[in-house]
Amino acid sequence: MTLLERTRQIVPGPSLDPQHRWQRLLVAAGFGAVAAFALALILVVPSVAGWVTDAQSTATWSDALSFAPALWVLVHRGSVTAPGDAVAVTAPLLALTAGAVLLARSAARAALVRVDESAPSRSGDVDDRDAWWHLPAAFVGGYALSGVLLALLAWVGPTRPNPLYVIPGSVVVAALGMGWALLRSREDPEAAAALEVIDGLTERVPLVVRRALRPALVGAGTLLVLGALLALTAVALSWSRVSQIGGELGVGGTAGVLLTLGQLLALPNVAAWSAAWLSGASVTVGPVSVGHAAISPGLLPMVPAFGAIPEAGAGPAWAPFVPLVPVAVGVLVGLLTLRRLTSLASLQVKVRTAAVAGALAGGIVLAVGYLGSMGLSEGAMSYVGPHPLALVLLPLELAVGAVASATALHYWRTRR
Repeated sequence: MTLLERTRQIVPGPSLDPQHRWQRLLVAAGFGAVAAFALALILVVPSVAGWVTDAQSTATWSDALSFAPALWVLVHRGSVTAPGDAVAVTAPLLALTAGAVLLARSAARAALVRVDESAPSRSGDVDDRDAWWHLPAAFVGGYALSGVLLALLAWVGPTRPNPLYVIPGSVVVAALGMGWALLRSREDPEAAAALEVIDGLTERVPLVVRRALRPALVGAGTLLVLGALLALTAVALSWSRVSQIGGELGVGGTAGVLLTLGQLLALPNVAAWSAAWLSGASVTVGPVSVGHAAISPGLLPMVPAFGAIPEAGAGPAWAPFVPLVPVAVGVLVGLLTLRRLTSLASLQVKVRTAAVAGALAGGIVLAVGYLGSMGLSEGAMSYVGPHPLALVLLPLELAVGAVASATALHYWRTRR
């Protein structure tokens, strides 16, 4: 280290005045608000289009505009009270939630660039290392406050979103977007202090978990894709019943397109539920339990996609064998885990890492499934999502497959 470098570390650079610091925080909060309202503006387009093209609609223009903020609340796992019967609806469309995270990431990245450009030139480190969280907190706060405002704005129409219930989801989405932006902005001075803290927290995570994370993500992604394929196959095989329900609804034109789009946006939710079903646990769709041995009877709402649910009675003959699918995915996770370990690693290390990777993969899928669960506050449709038994079965099956493949590959390599 040269004398000049030591001098730069010892001698502080010019500090920011309080007025400029508040300006930076306001800029970050403003970009958080921009991210929130950007999604709301995107949602305005289909709501207004459906109102304009529906000749039989009795809603006013204010009702049509209020649908967008109400849907924004649902996307962030908020609660919206339906008109007339005072039933609270929870229906997060995870595809739109992922879009909200992408918008938050773009706005957070723009906020970091804007704040960095507006900061005065400095020769040293001007960032207050103890206040590294100020800018991210301002961004998240601006996003969450905008969510509350959007929930109140929806009261112009017939729906009544709870403004408090939208705060947790708003905070999570904004934090994910800001964290993603920080990880992609390692060269920005404004991100340096936060990244140091993030790296410090990462180092505290057990090594076995860090080694297992990437194989777990691959395994979870594979299982979600298989769940989506299972759901789409069920829809294709039951297309006559699905189209019959759509015909009975009597929707066409723009309304039909919006109904189809809404069902497609719920595909990540259904993919996670289907992946949980592959473990051997049932999936609850209100009064109907879709199990492996049997499907219970019950009346369901007139949603075309529900036509893919098999008729009440005994389950398919191949259903008892579907838990082998998570075990097979666990085998893949175990093979990927060993690729991140040296061949000289002990069997105990390999088995432990593979087991953690398999359990993590199952936990990720189940987290998506339960975060994407839906329901009404009253009545038979109070819960739509995987059965709690999946919490035990899915991680266990993935871990068993991962441990088996890791053990087999270890002995195959050592005996070559």
